[in-house]
Amino acid sequence: MRTKLNKNQLVFGKNISNYTKLPSSILERSLGVIAFSDAQATEIRDQIGFLRRNNSSMENFFKEGQMDEFFVKSLENVQGDERDVIFFSIDFGKTPDGNLHINFGPLTKNGGERRLNVAITRAKYHIKLISSLLPQDIPLERTKSIGVHRLRDYVEMARSGHLPTYSSTDNTKVFDSPFEEDVYEALVNMGYDVHTQVGASGYKIDLAVVNPSRPDSYLCGIECDGKTYHSSKVARDRDRLRQQVFENLGWKIHRIWSQEWFKKRKFEITRLKNLLNKLESE
Repeated sequence: MRTKLNKNQLVFGKNISNYTKLPSSILERSLGVIAFSDAQATEIRDQIGFLRRNNSSMENFFKEGQMDEFFVKSLENVQGDERDVIFFSIDFGKTPDGNLHINFGPLTKNGGERRLNVAITRAKYHIKLISSLLPQDIPLERTKSIGVHRLRDYVEMARSGHLPTYSSTDNTKVFDSPFEEDVYEALVNMGYDVHTQVGASGYKIDLAVVNPSRPDSYLCGIECDGKTYHSSKVARDRDRLRQQVFENLGWKIHRIWSQEWFKKRKFEITRLKNLLNKLESE
C-alpha cells in the first residue's frame, strides 16, 4: 500500500525546506531523489512541480542541461547516477487496520539487497532518508527477504546512528574454524558468556564477550585471524576496514592470530584475560 507523506512522518536529517536557509556553497550542490517505485517517483515529480510553480526561489536546484542536473528516479532505474545529496524516499504505509503488506517492490525479490546497496551509495556527501515507517514497523519474522532485512538495518542506523547487532536467535554456536572454537572455549573457561557471529550482513564479529556487569552490552569483540587473513591482501584490507567501522561505533576489538595462539597458547590466554579484566575495571 502506498501512502502520501505528511508532516507527521519521519525525516532523518534536515527537512527539505531548511535548504533555502543554508549557505550558498551548499545550495550549489547537486541533488537527486530515489523512490521505491515508478508510482512513488511520479507522485514526487508532481509535488515538486507544484512547489516550483509556487516558489521561484527553488529554481536554482533545477537547472537543466547539466551533467549533474536534478533527477527523480525509482530504485530500479538509478544505477550509475551520483549526486552530492540524495533524498531517499521509503513511502510505504500500513492499512487502516494496522497491517503492513511485506511488498517493497524490487527490494523484496531475490537480490533486492543489491538494489538497496546501489541506492544508498549514490550520494557524494550525504543522504536524507525520508520514511513513513519506523524500524520496528517492519516485521522481519514475516519475511525471509534479505533486502527487507537490510532495509530495516539501514533505517535503524539512520535513526539511531548505530548499526544494529544481532546474534543467533537460538543457542547454536557458529564457528568458522577449530581455532575460533578453541578461543571460545578459553573465554567460557574464564567465566564469560560469549556470543558467536554477532553483527549484520558482512559486518560480523567472530566472538563477542558479554559485559558481566551490563548483560545487554558487549565488553569486547574478538577477531580470530587464520591463514586466509595472512595470505590475502584483499582479506586483510577488508577486515581492517571492518574493524575501523566497529571501532567507530564504540566497539573494543581484540585480534588473535592463529599462529601465535597455537605457539604460545598460555601466553595469549593470559594476555586476553588481562585485557578483559582491564576493560571491566574501566
